[in-house]
Amino acid sequence: MLKQNHMWTEEELNGNISYNNDTADISEKNSWHNLFESPQWILMNPAEEIVDFYHTYLDSPSRQFRNRTNLQGNKLHDLGCGGGRHLYYFAEYGFDLTGSDLSTNAINFTKFELERRKMNARLNLCPMTDLPYENGEFDITISRAVINHGTLQDMKKVVYEVARTTRKGGLFFVTFSSERASDWKKGTEVLEDVTYIPAEGPEKGLIHTFLSAANAAALLEPFFIIDKLYISEHPPLMPNAPGATDPNEYFGSEYVLIGIRR
Repeated sequence: MLKQNHMWTEEELNGNISYNNDTADISEKNSWHNLFESPQWILMNPAEEIVDFYHTYLDSPSRQFRNRTNLQGNKLHDLGCGGGRHLYYFAEYGFDLTGSDLSTNAINFTKFELERRKMNARLNLCPMTDLPYENGEFDITISRAVINHGTLQDMKKVVYEVARTTRKGGLFFVTFSSERASDWKKGTEVLEDVTYIPAEGPEKGLIHTFLSAANAAALLEPFFIIDKLYISEHPPLMPNAPGATDPNEYFGSEYVLIGIRR
């Protein structure tokens, strides 16, 4: 039985979620698609939080964690895989990999790079809100700096889709933009104190949704047991990307959550 909380209505918990399902509209506003046209702006090294996740939860998990979950398989989905940096990382450890992204530039680049490295992963071009996968297909889902680029309703649909496609006892690694980030309340306000559209910078025109720690946890809790929640903060990851602002003025801040599928 799904548990209701202040972030969800009963209808939404049962999958009746109002969200933007206009893929053409989403694609048109995806500024990352244009950045992926050039390898110069594609990040290749895995994020530190992903490396920590692998070592803590997958490589040598504690006995206490093993007692809290029944994780057994190695089918991993990178939702919003971008240029594939986390697929390459997990391929080195023999995971059964799937990557999905809405950008054809990202998918094409990742396909080429996988072939060049003689690595294997299934790639799918699709929106994060409508995943073309079976119920409980994955043991692990990861999504770093992806689902915050949607409205709160879009994010609910993504969480519902991840819960649907991640098997019980499986893991979900996800990040949410925090209200401590320097771009909070910058640009056009869509939802007061929550969602904004930047008017400048490399992500100009792309939706940004910001959450408190409590709301980030509440967004997952009906479907996932929160095992860890912490904050990760950093300077710009691509300080020289087209339209980037002064690095000294930018402060990135995300909540990192690891959840166990209920």
